[in-house]
Amino acid sequence: MLKLLSVILLSVVAITGCQPKEAAQETSANSDVATQRKEAARQLIAQSITMLSQKDYPGAVKSLDAAIKFDPTNQESYFILGQLLLKSGENERAAEFLDNTVKNFPDNATFFYMLGIANQLSGKKLPAVLAIRRSFELFKAAGDQENAQKSAVLLQQIINTAEEPASKDVANIKK
Repeated sequence: MLKLLSVILLSVVAITGCQPKEAAQETSANSDVATQRKEAARQLIAQSITMLSQKDYPGAVKSLDAAIKFDPTNQESYFILGQLLLKSGENERAAEFLDNTVKNFPDNATFFYMLGIANQLSGKKLPAVLAIRRSFELFKAAGDQENAQKSAVLLQQIINTAEEPASKDVANIKK
């Protein structure tokens, strides 16, 4: 039994003794590529901001799309692109984009807030309510009372807006 344990231990040591050197080289190469991709994304974000100041909105969108492809973990590019789509009135596209974004960043209250606005502007009341409610919960859990309050106010506005047309329709039916 002791011999078997010694053989297994020696095998493990021999196998793992070879791996760290190869794994370290692979990890270093992966790290270099990741660093390059993150830097490329940062440059594309900076480029998009310049384009925005020059009112080149299509160019800014392309730069931000490319930044997201280079570094899908950089939330700044998602934030800027979401804002750009909303401000340019592309509400449906913004809602679709932000819906995918919250799937990638399920703990980002700001993205849920933006999704709620995009859905509201697209006339999708229930998805707007659900997104804003989630942003409220996340802001509150993070101790961000100011933004939680903003979410609560917007949530109430969406709910009230959704109820008004129905109330008017009921009033018209009774006449």
